[in-house]
Amino acid sequence: MTNYNEFAEKYAKGSADLEREMKSHFYSLITEPLAGKQLLDIGCGSGQDAAVYAEKGAKVYGLDVSEKQIALAKDRECGNFAVGSMNELPYEANTFDIITSYYALQASDQVPGALEEMVRVTKPNGILLILAKHPVTQLLESYINDQNGDYFAKRNVTSYIFNRSIKLSQPGHTLMEYFHARLLKNTSIELFEEHMDFPASEQVIADVIYPTCMIIKYRKI
Repeated sequence: MTNYNEFAEKYAKGSADLEREMKSHFYSLITEPLAGKQLLDIGCGSGQDAAVYAEKGAKVYGLDVSEKQIALAKDRECGNFAVGSMNELPYEANTFDIITSYYALQASDQVPGALEEMVRVTKPNGILLILAKHPVTQLLESYINDQNGDYFAKRNVTSYIFNRSIKLSQPGHTLMEYFHARLLKNTSIELFEEHMDFPASEQVIADVIYPTCMIIKYRKI
């Protein structure tokens, strides 16, 4: 898996402009008032999203695997930030009203388990709003960058961002991992969207239009 400590500051600066339009849409999908709500941002990075949620009145917690990213997040003084893994969340069950995760879940090598952990720490009737890299994009990147065209194979996928200035290696996933049976027993799916948000330089096959990310909104039953 990619070591995000290596480019924490560069990613924090570059992603702010690159993702502005998509993030605005992502925020709009949290239709519940945030004032007074307990909110956990998983894969919080440098705290860009956490700051937005805090401004709207949420009591914000943030978790990220990168120590450097968490250090940047703490500098914002907008929430409680900790280093940790999404595969084993350091929080009690039924703690949060809202869980968000923006371009982080695909970094897990245990997506079903990570989602179950998110459900565990969410209060009944609470929501989980996830934006993750689309498995179709991962398949194309795997085929072009790693010469592996097997959608179902357990593999790491090489991708590049910011005009190939940052190289990532993340586990490949299938859509089934985001909609597995155990998860669906404890949640309802309120929204599923597919989007293309990378600039043209990030596309791996010219003139092919395909989704690069997906948004899923779950509600805990």
